[in-house]
Amino acid sequence: MTDVKEQLHSTEEKYKRFKQQQFIFITALERSREHARDKTEPVSTVTQVQRYMNHHCSNATDRRIFSLFLEIISDLGVVLKLLQSSLSSQNNLCKTLETCKELLSPSNNINELRAHYPHSEINRLSCDEARNFYGGIVSVIPLALDLLTTYFKGGAQPVTPSVTETSPQQTEAKSIGMSADLDKATSNNSTSKKGTGGWHAGKPAWKPPGQTSH
Repeated sequence: MTDVKEQLHSTEEKYKRFKQQQFIFITALERSREHARDKTEPVSTVTQVQRYMNHHCSNATDRRIFSLFLEIISDLGVVLKLLQSSLSSQNNLCKTLETCKELLSPSNNINELRAHYPHSEINRLSCDEARNFYGGIVSVIPLALDLLTTYFKGGAQPVTPSVTETSPQQTEAKSIGMSADLDKATSNNSTSKKGTGGWHAGKPAWKPPGQTSH
C-alpha cells in the first residue's frame, strides 16, 4: 500500500496547484467553448475537456491548465487501479471504488455533480457558471479524491457491484446511489471540520458561516 499512499499524496499536491488556478481553467473553458461553438452547452464530461485541448486551444496557457486537469484525472485512475488490484485476489469489488470508476470514466456525464462544503470549488464560480456550465467539471476531482481517500483509510466495505450500464429512465435512481456514496466519502474526510457535505444535485452551494439559524 506504500505505492498507493505515495501516488495519492502526489495527486493531492498536484490538485492543490490546480485548485489555485481554477479561474484560469474556467477562462480556458470559456475560450474553448466559444471556439467550438459550444457556448450553450455545459462542460459535462472529461472527454469534452480533452477535445477542447486537442482541437480548440488558442494559447499555451489554456493548453497547460487542460493538461494539468487531465493529468490529475489520469493519476486518480492509477490510484483506483492500485486499490482495485488489492481486492482482485479476494474475488470481490468495492462499491466505493466502483462509484469512483464511474465518476472518472471519460464519457460519464458529470454535469449534475456538486462538491459542497468543505469543498470550495463551487463557491468560486458565479451562480450561472455553477448551475449551468461548470459545476460538474470542477467537482469531479475533489469528489473522486474523497472516495479514494475514504477507501484507503478503511472506510469502505467490499460488495458485489451492480451493472453500471443504464437507460435514461434509470439515471435518477443511479444518481441517488452515487449521491449516498459521495456523501459518505466527503463526510468521512471532513470529520475534523465543522459541518458535513457531499454531492447533492439541485441543492445550492454551501454558504460561508455568519448566518445563524433561529
